[in-house]
Parts: sequence; structure tokens; C-alpha cells
Amino acid sequence: MMPTMNVVGAGFSGLTTAYFLTKRGFKVRIFEKTNRAGGLICTIRSAHGLVETAANGLLNSARLEAMCADIGVPLLPTRRDGRKRFIFRGRPRQLSLTTSDMTTLAFRLATQAISFHPRQFETITAWGNRVIGSGATNYLLAPALGGIYAGDPKRLSASLIFGRAALPNHLKTNRPARGRVRGTVAPPNGMQQLIDGLCVYLKNAGVEFVFNYEARLEPNEAAVVCLSARAAAEFLSDAVPELSQALRGIEMLSLATVTCFYPPEAARLKGFGCLFPRDQGFRSRGVLFNDCIFEGRGPAHSETWIFGGALDPDVVKLGDDKFVQLIASEREKFYGKHDDGLDFRITRWPNALPHYSIELERILTMLPAPPSNIALVGNYLGRIGLAKILERAALVVNEIGSVSRLIIFSSR
Repeated sequence: MMPTMNVVGAGFSGLTTAYFLTKRGFKVRIFEKTNRAGGLICTIRSAHGLVETAANGLLNSARLEAMCADIGVPLLPTRRDGRKRFIFRGRPRQLSLTTSDMTTLAFRLATQAISFHPRQFETITAWGNRVIGSGATNYLLAPALGGIYAGDPKRLSASLIFGRAALPNHLKTNRPARGRVRGTVAPPNGMQQLIDGLCVYLKNAGVEFVFNYEARLEPNEAAVVCLSARAAAEFLSDAVPELSQALRGIEMLSLATVTCFYPPEAARLKGFGCLFPRDQGFRSRGVLFNDCIFEGRGPAHSETWIFGGALDPDVVKLGDDKFVQLIASEREKFYGKHDDGLDFRITRWPNALPHYSIELERILTMLPAPPSNIALVGNYLGRIGLAKILERAALVVNEIGSVSRLIIFSSR
């Protein structure tokens, strides 16, 4: 008989890990310290449209398609109107590079073929200036990666971001296989529909959920630790102090998002969103055009403005009124006109995202392997994003093998 697996944490990692365990025939019990599943992911349905408190979608993959088909959660592709990406350089531009930038880029690409691979502990800024030129770095590479990683390009690790870091074998994961639909996808009713679909599937499969439970690792107890870096460090402090100390050194970044709703006559731009290079005078890192990206995000025009990260950690301390004033100012600069908003929904996540810096590269390169009864899963282990967390969860479950008793601790 397959043993019962205890999953502690009902975030995305915990739910997907539990899913793969049930597919392998394990009995599963999930413990969660809060009163709900989903972790950071939550969809709020307001009178004006959907509000996502975290990711608005996830990169599609063959594994995601298979899981969602199995649990009965449909996936929407990005709308045609939402395929355009903009970078602000004086105005929103799909092509943000000047003729000089393009000439430099073409020359570098033609002459630097043997130097494309990032060097160990090379920053994104250093790699970009070396390989593609400063213009393409400042007005293409840095804002694009800043929108994903929220990091400082002068500290972001090129090796980690491009998947070339020399990480130890115990941190391996699989590269997501391409799905039938390319790009970002999401359920019709928002990301909460994916969380709810997983919960319903797991309950129907006999999985037991225990909420409001603070888990502790007992001596010699097996665990897959998928908490945030800080929570994992705290959890492992007694059992694996050396590993715990290393994880304590991982810098975490704070983020804030403001989802704004506007009437039909308000200014808008059709596309996925727009990113703001740091010298363009915006405090926001970027803005998403929600009702252009996926169907059913209205009825009002909806935008999500993103703030914070390594270059603006204190923005999460702003009050609600200050955020509304800030967005009014930045939006007027962006569109060239003022529009009164119908509603503003503000979400703050202190210490939510690991900084993919060269310091993290150093930590992971030297990260001690956990003992045989412990494995790690999380977005701080060299692969970020829900699609890659899904792959890591599947790999960990496949490697459980003959372990007779395992507790899975899952990240948000």
C-alpha cells in the first residue's frame, strides 16, 4: 500500500504537488497555516471586473494543459489585441530602439557569437553591454527582465536568468515542454478558478485539507520544503542549520499592484502592457492592460500598475490615497490626458519575490545539499514562474520513489 503523504502548504506548489502525488496513487493530507488555499493567488470579482492579487496568468506548457484538462479547468489564450508589448521611450513604442541602437545590436550579434553565454556572476547590465550594446540593454533587455524579476539589472544574474548557472544537481528541474497554445494563458474566471479546480479535484480524490495549522518538522521526518526562502530557513533552522543559514541570505523583494477600472471613454492602449525604463520618469515598473489580455476581465476598462522591487522597496508603505494620486499622475503622463477612475484595488506583498541577483547565484552555487529525507521546491532555487514551479513539483514527486513517509511543505 502506498503511504500517506502530508502536504503542508496549500499554495500553488502544494496543490500541484498534491495533484502529482494523487496521480501516483498516494493518499495525501494537506496542512495550511492560513484559512484558505492559493497562497498569493486570489481573484476578486468586483462590480467593474476581475482583480488578480498575484499572477494574471501563467506561461502555457504541455504539462499545464494536461493537468488542466484532467481537473476540468479550461484555459484562455491571450487575445489578439493583447499580443502587442510596449516599452516607453518618450511614448509607448513596440520598437523602443533607435537606429543607432539597432546598428550596434546587429554588429554585436554578428561579431559576438562565441560570447553569448553569460559568464559566472555576470550581471544583466554587464552581459547586455558586452553582447548587445547599452541601448538595447537599457531600452529592451533591462525593462523586460525588470518586469518579470523586479530586480536591479546592475545586480541581476545573467546566468540564473538565462538558465546557464552551474547549479548543484539537487536543484535540478525540467524545462517546460511547449503546449499546443503558445504564450500566457489563464482560466476564464481568473487564476482563482485554477486554485478552486485543483482543490475540488483533490477533495474528490480523497485528499484531506487541514487549515489554520502551523507545521513543524519532527526529528527524522521526511519533507519536501517548498516554502519561501525565509520561511524555509526558519523551518529548517533546527534540523539543517547550515542549509537554513544559507537560505537566510536570500534577498526578498516587495511588490505592490493597483488594479484600476475606468469608463469606456477613458484613454487606453491595445496590447499586453507597457514597461517603463528607469530613466523615463515613472515610478511604476509597468502596466498591464487586463481587458485586452484575456476575455471576460471587464465590463470596465481595466489596468494593473505594478510597483516596487529592488529599486523601490519602500513603495509598499504608501497609503491608498497616495497610490491613487501616483497613478493619476503617471497615467496622465502616459496617455497625455486625465481620466477619473471608477475603482482602485491595491495589493501589497512585502518580501514576496526572491531577487535573482548575482548574490543569489553565489548562494545557490554553493548551497549545501539537504539530507536524504528533505528536498527543496520554491521559486528561489534558480527557476522562477508558475510553469517552472509546476515542473519542479512533478520532478520531486517522481523522485519520491520508495520513501515511506513524506511531508511536502509547499510554497505560495
